[in-house]
Amino acid sequence: MSGWYTVSCSECGDEIYVHEDWSHPPSICKSCKENRAAQWYEKSCEECGTAINVHRDWDHPPRFCKSCKAANEEKWYEKSCEECGTTMKVCRDWDHAPRFCQACKARHDATWYDKSCERCGTTIHVNRDWEHQPRYCKSCKEAKEAEWTEKRCADCGSIMKIRRDWEKRPKYCKPCRQHRADKWYDVICKDCGRTIRANRDWAHPPQRCAECKHDHLLIVGAVGALRDTFHFALETTIEQHGLIFADKVAVVRNRRTGEIVAEVKMDTEGLIFVEKIAVAVDHKTGGKLSTTREGSRGVFFPKRTADTYEPSTGEKTHRTEMVTKGILFPKRVAETTRTDQSDGNKTITRRVTKGILFSRKVDKTDKTDPRKIGTSNR
Repeated sequence: MSGWYTVSCSECGDEIYVHEDWSHPPSICKSCKENRAAQWYEKSCEECGTAINVHRDWDHPPRFCKSCKAANEEKWYEKSCEECGTTMKVCRDWDHAPRFCQACKARHDATWYDKSCERCGTTIHVNRDWEHQPRYCKSCKEAKEAEWTEKRCADCGSIMKIRRDWEKRPKYCKPCRQHRADKWYDVICKDCGRTIRANRDWAHPPQRCAECKHDHLLIVGAVGALRDTFHFALETTIEQHGLIFADKVAVVRNRRTGEIVAEVKMDTEGLIFVEKIAVAVDHKTGGKLSTTREGSRGVFFPKRTADTYEPSTGEKTHRTEMVTKGILFPKRVAETTRTDQSDGNKTITRRVTKGILFSRKVDKTDKTDPRKIGTSNR
């Protein structure tokens, strides 16, 4: 056997025939080689399915191939516990990264305990550090809150909580009920008929409610603008239309003939920012004549005004504000001017008492020459 020689197996010591031309002569025999190969098996990577060689003696066989393992390790980063500063490993795929380490989390969990809802017995998770610990579970709390509603005190306007099942709901809050005495009595608003609280100590009890006082400027502003539509002196009375749901309506008449020419009604516009407006309509046709909104004049000391607009174009046509007229006997009147200043005249609306036995309040509207205050041009 020319060119052949023998070597010993490095594992079992048996002789192995080796040729001198072999560049990589074997170091173990065939049977030892087979025994070695039998100790290995293949499994698939749990992420990509690639075959992985695994030794049977390994205590922790790999779950991922080398490339998947490297990609998974890149998803992890380190952050510090917000309480003790301990380094934590956090995965980038987590929706909610932890704020505290396990030790701090366990300490936080120890501050929580369970108690029963006093109404239904459901378990409530409660923290020992809370100053006001809940007595009811969330659903029972919502159910209890639904049993209550809010109402304004008829005296001071403050919010009161009242139960929906109360047959007799209070009109006044507790402080108002305590301080309310016989000196308080009811006055009927001359415009809308609502009840106003009045005190016997007041020298001048109110004649109109706060809402009607607020609406008055818008109404007289709308009527003042109508004086340029109807070329005769006007007289306005506040009346209630309807039986069940009565509406306050300003009825505008020809002062000389008493014929109704227009009506002014209060309305609202807007969804989020609701604004009160006065709408003037023609009595015969029902067509809208104008819309009057609240405005202001001045910057540092703004003065409330009523601005009237033409409905079809939206153009502002008139401005009305309350002014004081007279020296010896001053009186508050509504003064209306055209925004285009087309004439030098102004419209003055005065509230006067009409009648002796059955007196009533009416608003008289006239065109007035600014050079002759008090003189009406009919």
